Amino acid sequence: MRFALTAIALLLSVPAQAGGLGVLFTGGAHNEKMWFHTNLVTNPETGESVELDDPNEFDKIETTQTLAHGGTGLELILGDRDDKILGTFRFYYMMDTPQKDPAEGAENEDGGKIPAANVIAAYRSEARHLGMGMVGLSWGIVGKPDGFQLGASGHVGSGFLTTDHTEFLAVDIGPMVTYKLTRQMQAFADLGFQARFRKGWSQGINGTAGVRYLFD
Repeated sequence: MRFALTAIALLLSVPAQAGGLGVLFTGGAHNEKMWFHTNLVTNPETGESVELDDPNEFDKIETTQTLAHGGTGLELILGDRDDKILGTFRFYYMMDTPQKDPAEGAENEDGGKIPAANVIAAYRSEARHLGMGMVGLSWGIVGKPDGFQLGASGHVGSGFLTTDHTEFLAVDIGPMVTYKLTRQMQAFADLGFQARFRKGWSQGINGTAGVRYLFD
């Protein structure tokens, strides 16, 4: 939360004729690691499947799911409308779709199918609601700010507010475009690789589009 307050303080400290405010919509997909247990194991001597009764002997298996996410929020701008490099602070609400039941299509480490009745798992069956905060740069490389511009953007921040206490670090980077709509209005969009970190790295793709009002 400290980086969010610092970004807001910086914006408010610059002259009123600089900076800006925007609205954004974001969405994409990301991977999430999951683990489940099965009481159906293979006897190494006979090769036959055996159902165990002792939970301490169940096999633990890792799997990965690809889940969609989307949201909307605000963007604060540091810089003039004629600058190719703008500082951005994004604060938005985002929702991750529910996880899928690991019992559907479960496989053991050898690729064999595991019957649903032999899968023991805890998973998130409802959507996860997040509060996201990201600080970064929007850098125009080809073109001019008063017309069409192609460049790159990068952000770092976190999902610092979650309904299930699963906060995480987030980093994204990728290409971006801007287009001047009026003297003070600019449309923007970016599409980037996004990495999340919580007890290990996961990755995905995230796109953002919106409109900025630049004060100067």
